[in-house]
Amino acid sequence: MSSGMKVVGADKFISGQHKLMAAVPKQVEALIRSTSASTQQQAQRLEQVKTGFLKRQTKVTVTKNVCHIRGVVSADAYNGKFNYGYAQENGTKYIKPKLFMYQAFETHKNAFISNLKAVLHV
Repeated sequence: MSSGMKVVGADKFISGQHKLMAAVPKQVEALIRSTSASTQQQAQRLEQVKTGFLKRQTKVTVTKNVCHIRGVVSADAYNGKFNYGYAQENGTKYIKPKLFMYQAFETHKNAFISNLKAVLHV
């Protein structure tokens, strides 16, 4: 028994949705990579510079697996066991905190969220 209703073009719609969904992980990865790189550059601009060692040690690492894509910006400049980057960011008894990583993160946070929403069509 037929209701007289016919669906036309559903296969094209479904195919189009599959293509969009296949592109999303690549777009998200590209967004994470670019935001991480921008955050690194901002952190490097905000860092205290004496020798440039901390700037050279401020790195971006992007890792991905089936479920996660992660961008990490780190400023681990070790002198022996002493992490100079951590001390500059958080302060010590003798050094006031500079918060260069926090400021770089805050600078890019809202743009990243809105760009991610655009990629995910939210």
